Amino acid sequence: MSTIELFREKLSQQLRIVYTESVAEVILPQIVERVSQANVQSPAARTPDASDIMFITYGDSFTEPLQQPLQTLHRFLETWMTGLISTVHILPFFPYTSDDGFAVSDYRVVDPKLGDWSHVENIKNDFGLMFDLVINHASSSHHYFQQFLQDEPPGNAFFLTEKAGTDVSQVTRPRASDLLQEFQTKTGAKNVWCTFSRDQVDWDFKNPDVLVEFIDILASYIEQGADWIRLDAIAYLWKELGTSCIHLPQTHAVVKIFRLVAEQLDPNTKILTETNVPNEENLSYFGTGNEAHVVYNFSLPPLVVHALLTGKSTWLSQWCQSLPPLPKACTYLNFTASHDGVGMRPAEGLIPDNELKQVFDTLKESGGRLTYRKRSDGSLSPYEVNISLYDAFQRTVQDTDAWQNERFICSQAIMLSLSGVPAIYYNSVLSTPNYHEGVAKTNHNRTINRRKWTLMEANQRLQDPQHNAHKVFSALKQIITVRRATSAFAPQAEQACLEIDQRLFCVKRHNKDTGSHILCLFNVSNETLTLEPKKVGLSSEKPYQDIISGKQTSQIVLSPYQVSWFTLA
Repeated sequence: MSTIELFREKLSQQLRIVYTESVAEVILPQIVERVSQANVQSPAARTPDASDIMFITYGDSFTEPLQQPLQTLHRFLETWMTGLISTVHILPFFPYTSDDGFAVSDYRVVDPKLGDWSHVENIKNDFGLMFDLVINHASSSHHYFQQFLQDEPPGNAFFLTEKAGTDVSQVTRPRASDLLQEFQTKTGAKNVWCTFSRDQVDWDFKNPDVLVEFIDILASYIEQGADWIRLDAIAYLWKELGTSCIHLPQTHAVVKIFRLVAEQLDPNTKILTETNVPNEENLSYFGTGNEAHVVYNFSLPPLVVHALLTGKSTWLSQWCQSLPPLPKACTYLNFTASHDGVGMRPAEGLIPDNELKQVFDTLKESGGRLTYRKRSDGSLSPYEVNISLYDAFQRTVQDTDAWQNERFICSQAIMLSLSGVPAIYYNSVLSTPNYHEGVAKTNHNRTINRRKWTLMEANQRLQDPQHNAHKVFSALKQIITVRRATSAFAPQAEQACLEIDQRLFCVKRHNKDTGSHILCLFNVSNETLTLEPKKVGLSSEKPYQDIISGKQTSQIVLSPYQVSWFTLA
C-alpha cells in the first residue's frame, strides 16, 4: 500500500468517528486532494534531542523605530538567543481584535502591524517555528462571522448557536462570562456559543466544511514553514448538550486527523495540544501515541511555584514519579511561564487545597491576581494566577528575603532538566516584574505578564552587569549551554525521580543510546543542605563533577536554591 493510500485509509477511519459515513465519503477526497497538492519541501526526518529548546514570544515583544516588529524580534533572537534555542513560538501573528492575538480575524495573512510573510521566512532561516492554530473560535470581526450576521453562505452555517433558555449548566467553563451571547442577525437575534469571550465566537465543527477549512489553513501554515502547530483551546472543540462539552471523542478524532495531515505533509511536523486541564485529562491527548506528538506539562508550573514558595518538594516529586511512560515519538512541552497565568486546574488533585490557598495568598502579596472560572453549580473557583514568574518568587510563604534570583533560576533549571522539550517565555529571559501599569490600561489580568519592550530597553537589561536581568540571564545561559551538550537531557531519555528530603527535588536522566547519565539536584528551600553521596547514587570513594559549575567535589553541600547536575558512571 502506498503512503497516500495508507493516509487515505487512516483518515477515513477518523472521519467516520466525527461524521456519518456519507459525510466522510464527501470530504475525504477534498482533504486528500489538498494534501496531495501541498507545496512542502520536507527535510530528512530527525529525532528531537537535548539541543531542542523553544522560545515563546509575541511578534511585537520587541520594537524599534522605523522597523517592522518581526524584523526587530529577529534581531533580538540573533543577538541573544543564537546557540541557546532551536525553535521560536511566535504567538498568533495574524490580524485580531482582542485577547492579544487569540481572537483572529484573518487566519491567512500576517498582521500588517507586525510585518509580512517574508519576515516570518527570515526568522525561519535561523530557527524552527511554531504557529498557533486558534481552532475553537474566531474574532466576531472574521469575515465568516460577518456573513453569519447577514445570513449569507457559507458563514451562516459556520458558528454554533443554541435556542434562548437552553440549559448549558453542565458545560465545563474556563471563564466566568455567560456562555451564550446574543447577536442581532439579519434574521433576528441568535445566541452564539462563546467559550471564552463575546469577541471569540465558537466555530461549529459539526459542519464538515469547517473542518475542511481548517485543514486547508493547517496545510498553508506548514507550507509557510511551521515546524510545530499548536492547537489552541482544542479541548472545547466539539460540543454536545447534556455533556461537559470537553474532551469528547470527536475532539480526540479531530486531533488525530490533524496529526495524519501534518505527518503526510512533513514527517517532522509536531502537533501540540493546548489543554489547560487536570493532569490525567491533559495526558489523554497522547492517545495511544497516535494523537498529539506533544502535550504541555501544565501541572509543572503550579507544582514548581508551590515547591519553591513552601520549601517542600513532596507534591512535585510525587507527580514526577507518577508520570506514565511516554508513547513512542511523543513527549512533553515543559514550561513555567507563558502569555497566560499559572494555571490552577492542572494542580487539582496534586496539591492539597489548604496548601494551594497558602500559595494564592503568597502570590497575591507579591502582586499577583486571581482569575476565576464558573463551575457547573454557578460557583467560582480559581482558574489561574496572573503574575510575572520572576515576581512570583519575590518571597516565600514565610517572608520576603534576598533569594528571588536564586529561586527563579532554580525554577528554570527544573524545567530544563525534565523529560521533554523546554520552552522559555520572553519575559522570563528579561526577569520582567509585574506589569501593573499594563493591567490598569487594559483591565485584563493577563497583561501583568505581557509587557512589551523596545529593543534598546531589552538590550540594556541584559547588558548591564549590575542588573538582575543580566545576572539571571548569565546563569541561564550557562545552564542551557550545558544542557544542550548533554544527551541525557534528550526528550526520549529515561527519567526517574527520587524522594530523599522534602527540601530537595532529585531527578535522574539516562540516555541508553549514548550512555549519558546525569543526577539533577535542586535545593528548593532557603536552608543549606548537606547530603550523603550514597543516598543520591554517587560514589563516596572518588570526586565527582558538577557539570554546571565545572567543579569537582567529594561531598554534597547545596546552598539555598542551588542547582547541581552530577555525572554518573
